[in-house]
Amino acid sequence: MGGQGGVSTLALVLVLGWALGGGANCPERELQRREEEANVVLTGTVEEIMNVDPVHHTYSCKVRVWRYLKGKDIVTHEILLDGGNKVVIGGFGDPLICDNQVSTGDTRIFFVNPAPQYMWPAHRNELMLNSSLMRITLRNLEEVEHCVEGAECPRLLSYGAQLSWQADSSEKMDYPNPNLG
Repeated sequence: MGGQGGVSTLALVLVLGWALGGGANCPERELQRREEEANVVLTGTVEEIMNVDPVHHTYSCKVRVWRYLKGKDIVTHEILLDGGNKVVIGGFGDPLICDNQVSTGDTRIFFVNPAPQYMWPAHRNELMLNSSLMRITLRNLEEVEHCVEGAECPRLLSYGAQLSWQADSSEKMDYPNPNLG
């Protein structure tokens, strides 16, 4: 009897994990389209999680910017915080974005846009997550840079393919290098 309960518990955990965004078949747009739809692409580290919405399970984060890959001129003085090297990014937890969760200390590539006026005043002077986060790896940085520069973008990156490649990668960067920009 104990074995049967263990199997049903495991099945429940797997179903819940998939339903809450753990499914590897999340339909992510191609990298070129993600880059084109984002007015700003930046690398940064999450310093603080804030503005948690307990109803919609969304939140914003204060992010220390290490490098702008695209759209630095779009990030106005009003958006910048703490001497100009931090921004607030909202839209984390959005179920329409595949990889949408971060923890304090996570360093990622962010595809964002300034918050539209209909989201004001709650998100005024925030950037909003536009598509899935990307881990900082040499390969990911090179591919995003190629897209930003207008070169042929790799056809990489359905969400599941990205995760499986990263699991095998030895190119992960544990700490940001502020001298990259």
